Amino acid sequence: MELLVTSFCGANIGEASSNPGPNAPLYDACGNSTQPNSSAVGAFNAWTKANFPASKLVLGLPSYGYISSSTMQHLRARSSKKPEISSALKVVSDDGDSEGQVQFRELVQQGVLVQTIDHVEGVYTASGGFETLWDGCSGTPYLRSPLSRQIITYDSPLSLAMKATFAKKVGMLGVNVFDVHGDTDRWDLVDSIRKALNLN
Repeated sequence: MELLVTSFCGANIGEASSNPGPNAPLYDACGNSTQPNSSAVGAFNAWTKANFPASKLVLGLPSYGYISSSTMQHLRARSSKKPEISSALKVVSDDGDSEGQVQFRELVQQGVLVQTIDHVEGVYTASGGFETLWDGCSGTPYLRSPLSRQIITYDSPLSLAMKATFAKKVGMLGVNVFDVHGDTDRWDLVDSIRKALNLN
C-alpha cells in the first residue's frame, strides 16, 4: 500500500491575509474555525473514516509561517492568552519570493524570536515590539506587533511537539517536516519533534 502524506494548512494559503487564521492547526477545540476540517485532527479523521490505515499516514509539519499586514488582535474566529510584549519595534520581512512566507530560522535571525533568558532549549519569546500569543482553539502560536501592524502565524518547537505527540498517540507512521532548512542551526524544531516521538 502506498504511503500518504497528509498535509494541512490554515487560512494563510497564498497571499497574506488582513484577517489571518492559524498557520497549521492541530485541532479546532473551540468549534469556531472557518475551516473546521483543515487541521491535523480533521485530516486524520477524514482519512481514517475513508478506511485508510493510520499506520500508513504521515503528518506534515511546517517549519514556516506567514506574515500578514493586520491590526487584528486575535486570529480569525479565535481566542488567545494574554500577550507577552517586548519593547523595541521590529518590522519582519520575508525572503522576497515567498508571498509572505517566513521560515522559523528567519524569525530568530531577524530578532523577532529570541531564546528565553534562562536559555531553555527550544523556548523562545517575542522581541522587537512583537507580543507572543497562543491560540488555544487551534494549538498554535502567533506573534503580533500593533506598531508595525503585522501578525505572524507560525509553528514553534512546542506546537510541533504537540502535533508529533498526536501523530504518535493515534498510531500514525510518523511525521514529515516541510522545508527543514527553516529550522535553527541548533535544530530546535527537529529536536522538539524527536523528543515528542521518543527518538532521542
